[in-house]
Amino acid sequence: MSRKIIPFVVAFVLVCLVMAVSGVFAFSGTVSAEKFGADVAWSQPYNAPESMKIIDLTGDGKDDLFLQTTDNVSIWDENGNSLFNFGYAASKTTLGDVSGDGVEDIVVYYNGQGMSVDIIDKGQQKTIVTSLNIGAPSRVAIIRFASGPQIILGDNGGNLLSISLDGEPLWDMSIGNAEIRGLDDARINGQIHLAAASYSGVVAVIDSNGNPVWQYSQETLRRMRAFDLNADGNSEIITGGEYGALNVLSAVNGNILFSKTIGQAVSEVREVELNGDPSSREFVVGGKEGGVWAYSFNGSTASQMWSGSLSDKVNEIAGIDVNEDGKEEAVIGDDSGNVAVFTESGIRNNLPKRPGGITRIDVGRLGNERFVVVADLYSVEANKMKFSSIPGFQYAPLLVGVIVSGVILIIAAILASIPKKPELKVSFQDKSRESLEAERRMLKESIADVERLRKSGEVIGDAYLARLKRLRADLAENEAAFKTQGFPIKVETIQCPNCGGTLELGMDKCEYCGQVLLS
Repeated sequence: MSRKIIPFVVAFVLVCLVMAVSGVFAFSGTVSAEKFGADVAWSQPYNAPESMKIIDLTGDGKDDLFLQTTDNVSIWDENGNSLFNFGYAASKTTLGDVSGDGVEDIVVYYNGQGMSVDIIDKGQQKTIVTSLNIGAPSRVAIIRFASGPQIILGDNGGNLLSISLDGEPLWDMSIGNAEIRGLDDARINGQIHLAAASYSGVVAVIDSNGNPVWQYSQETLRRMRAFDLNADGNSEIITGGEYGALNVLSAVNGNILFSKTIGQAVSEVREVELNGDPSSREFVVGGKEGGVWAYSFNGSTASQMWSGSLSDKVNEIAGIDVNEDGKEEAVIGDDSGNVAVFTESGIRNNLPKRPGGITRIDVGRLGNERFVVVADLYSVEANKMKFSSIPGFQYAPLLVGVIVSGVILIIAAILASIPKKPELKVSFQDKSRESLEAERRMLKESIADVERLRKSGEVIGDAYLARLKRLRADLAENEAAFKTQGFPIKVETIQCPNCGGTLELGMDKCEYCGQVLLS
């Protein structure tokens, strides 16, 4: 291959690699000039709410802010002013329309006259049952079975108790001997069942009569969520363990669809529609040491999309479409007060840090504005999200790739244009007499060597003729140099060992007697 072509071949290969890498960065969304921020609309003191939701609880058609701690249940208006405030002991809550008026009610499971349940309907408090045969509150949920809604209570000893909306006990059972860590509705062939899990590691799907459809045991369990990730009428149950086990189970039979160990305790799991494609569903997992992972479920199993991190235990994950592009961003808060927005590709944007650990995050409309409400150990803050971007910046890697490719081609052209280095050869005419005589002797000896090799059969044919021709030419140049510089040519001779005849140095056979000379 021509030395002028080789640089361009190498350049072509490098250009292909550069443009391939540039294309990956440009079209994967890894590079962007997007920036998320937040302006504080209002902030109110409220200590460590463990439940928070933007929802209409008063029936006026406007969303309110629901807040609950272990000893308080509050409803705030759009500006953070208290509308209703109720004191409780060791309370757990859930939301659902119990009265049937189309407005969500608050169901409170608490320690009152024994274990009791209240319903708060548009700010009106009503006790429906007391002295229940169940332990201290851990979870409560409204499950709308096909046969009718039930209120499910879970205590700190792994016990479940179902009551009607009027407070009548219906059935009870136990799943393990540690606190209930999850209650959720799970669909099987479109019919709603109860999914329940305890810290003992027991996960069960239960029908409306309290009969387990199936039961599964895993390592000590911290989180359980149920989502219909592929919209086929059957839910998938996501569990997270104390030692990092992350499982996706089929609600139909408990079969494991996906299993992975993330290397730290799972502290939170939420569904977030990251890519805006309804044919696949995404969920985000947070770890006790600050790890964050996003997974996509394709209908049969899950695959990791990206991973990131915060500086402390992930306490809360919420999805919000900040830039209204049909894709949700994951808003995540940790135990050190950090709040960050993660995009579809895992790019992190930090929001202002809070003074205490984040306990809850929710997204919704308060008044005429859409807010991200963040609660920490000391206060609740409503934030107006901001988004800015530079159009087309994601294609910047392609421009960089073109520039780098151009530089590579220029370098190749320069290398190809460099003339071949001339062969270094010292002319006989530039040498001294002593040097010419030494070379003459060497050439004659070389000619004699070639003749001997020919006779022995080691050099034959074209190789012999080419070598001899080159040596004869060099000898002729040597003699011409002698004449040009006016040096007399001294013929060096030897004596034939057989007949004593005088022979010129370099001959391999005596021309008088035919004796072969070994020189």
